[in-house]
Amino acid sequence: MNAMLMGVLVVGAALVTLVRLLLQHQLTLELREQGLHARGEVTHVRRSWLNARHRIVEYVFPLPDGGEIRGEYTEHRNGLLSQRASEGDSLEFLYLPDNPHRHQRVGAEVGLFTVLTGVFGLVVVMALAILLVMNAPSKQAPAPHRPTPAGRLRTYDGPTPRAQPLPPTREKRQAGASQFGP
Repeated sequence: MNAMLMGVLVVGAALVTLVRLLLQHQLTLELREQGLHARGEVTHVRRSWLNARHRIVEYVFPLPDGGEIRGEYTEHRNGLLSQRASEGDSLEFLYLPDNPHRHQRVGAEVGLFTVLTGVFGLVVVMALAILLVMNAPSKQAPAPHRPTPAGRLRTYDGPTPRAQPLPPTREKRQAGASQFGP
C-alpha cells in the first residue's frame, strides 16, 4: 500500500480516537457540574459478534418524569479480578437534566490523565507516520532483466548467419575505376 495513504489512515484514526476522548472528557466535566444521579439495572448481556472477548451490556434507568433511558456499553475482559455485569445488576448513572440521553455510568468517566495520554499517543503516532512517509521510496526501480545466454549473443561486426553476402557491384569489378566519375 502507498506509504502516504497509510500515513493518512493512521493519523486519521488517531485523530478520530482523540476527538472521541475529548468529547467524553467534556461530558464528564458537564456531568460533574450539573449532572443528576439515577440508579438503573442491567437488562441483558450478550457476546459481541465482532470480538468474543467483549460483551455488550444493555441497561435501563428511569427518569423522574416517568420515562426511561435505554442504552448499552461494551465490557472488556480485563482479567480475573474485574467485575462482570450480569442481568439484574444495579448500575449508577449521571445524566444531564435537559438532555438525559447524554449520560455516563459512574466509574466510566474520562479524566484528564486519559486525555493527556491520548494526546501523547497521537503525537507519537504522527511522528511515526511522518517518518514512514519521508522514508518511503518515491518510485520503484524496474526489475532487472535476465542476462542473455552466451549462445544467443551476436556480433555486429559481420553479417548475421542467415544473411547472404551482397554480390559485388559493377564498379568494384572494374579495377582502378573511380566511383564518382567517368
